Amino acid sequence: MHQATRDNQTSQAKVNVDGSSSLAERKKERQRVRYQTDPAYAERKRERQRERQRELRKDPAYAERQRERRRKRYRTDPAYAERERERKRKRRRERYQTDPAYVERERERQRELRKDPAYVERERERRRERQRKRVPKRAPKSASQRSRLRRGTKDL
Repeated sequence: MHQATRDNQTSQAKVNVDGSSSLAERKKERQRVRYQTDPAYAERKRERQRERQRELRKDPAYAERQRERRRKRYRTDPAYAERERERKRKRRRERYQTDPAYVERERERQRELRKDPAYVERERERRRERQRKRVPKRAPKSASQRSRLRRGTKDL
């Protein structure tokens, strides 16, 4: 079939390289049609895929590659990052409602974190930053307010 002739000096390897995408596309199309029309074939294919995923999940190298992919996408895709944050918030809210052991573990974790001075300082800084974003700083109205601010005392 792919015999080299004087008119056509193309070898089998060259044909496969040049036409591989169209061959692959035709094969994919045939499989798609068969998947849609043959329920037994579709079920076998799904089962093979499930088994393959089951085996891959056990592989630490695969798990690490997946984590790295997620980390990279999280850093580079803001929409994905926002969806993930929202998904985690939702999951956390649900677990607080349904899992008392989780609530206890989280409380204990927070207690331990509050003992760490570096964590406390980071939290203070985050709180200040959120406050700065929320409320624009206003200038004190009177001289007495300005002097209190300099001393660090508050009105009661």
